[in-house]
Amino acid sequence: MIKHSHQQRHRGRKILLTVLLLILLGILAAIYLYVQSAPRVDYKKTVATSSITVNKAVLNVTEPFLSITPDSIQQGEPALITVEGLTSTSSVKSFTINNIPLVMFLHNDRVTALLGVDLRAIPGTYPLVLTFKDGKQIRENLIINERPLVKVPFVIPEKLGGNTRASERELISTLAAEAKIINALPTGSEKLWTLPFRSPLKGALVVSDAYGYTRIIGKSTMPHKGVDLNAPMGTSVYAMNRGMIIFTNYLRNYGNTIIIDHGIGLQTVYIHLSEINVTEKQIVEKGELIGQSGDTGYVLNPHLHLSVKIWDISIDPIKFLELLGSKN
Repeated sequence: MIKHSHQQRHRGRKILLTVLLLILLGILAAIYLYVQSAPRVDYKKTVATSSITVNKAVLNVTEPFLSITPDSIQQGEPALITVEGLTSTSSVKSFTINNIPLVMFLHNDRVTALLGVDLRAIPGTYPLVLTFKDGKQIRENLIINERPLVKVPFVIPEKLGGNTRASERELISTLAAEAKIINALPTGSEKLWTLPFRSPLKGALVVSDAYGYTRIIGKSTMPHKGVDLNAPMGTSVYAMNRGMIIFTNYLRNYGNTIIIDHGIGLQTVYIHLSEINVTEKQIVEKGELIGQSGDTGYVLNPHLHLSVKIWDISIDPIKFLELLGSKN
């Protein structure tokens, strides 16, 4: 009787242990299945588990810095100096090159300055300094490279006296007087253009006389501060961009001349025209007809002489179009 009771108790313990073991196995199996179905994280590579979008611009915020276009600048060329990361001039106290103030404006939503390098500027390194109202500064260097000096003999047309010493003296003196008239023309404080600049002629530009070389006339020298473009008599000439007509007149050497002020020191000059189709103080739009090419003034044949001036400095118009012209 005692033996039988002991066997029953032993059998009961075995059943209980078996049940507990099965429960434990079930729990372990459940944990295993849960772990297998859960998303895995590779700690070497972050895995997104939501659809939240991160603004990369916020993550890449940097301090403003100066950029210069183009990378290499010669005497007689323009440069665009941009304050990357700055969209307003409100915090700026001054912007200078070699301690000379630069005029700032917004271009492509960034603070920008347009610089004209004189044809006879001294080559070298010039400091750019942007000073904020709180005293902080951004500094960069602009390097001006030397342009090769090219001299070419030239003649005075018979209608201006031919190649005589008297004609030469008159040419030099009247050119200086005309330059004084043009340099005295005002420029607006407002930037009148927003679109890229265009060619003054339709079709591909053909340069017959390049910018920057020196003409030797008798004992005198005269730098060519523009480009002569192939344009037969009566070829339509168009405004390179929006602006105000500030000069329409005849000059002895320049002939019929139109000057458009685009504001903040930038002007385009159209010379030797046969006809002028605009009036002073008229606002013209980019691509508007302003005149026809011709052979008035100091010319040997019909063409369009084009100059681009940045604060009275005549720079290479072709380089200007590369810088601020349409990329199409």
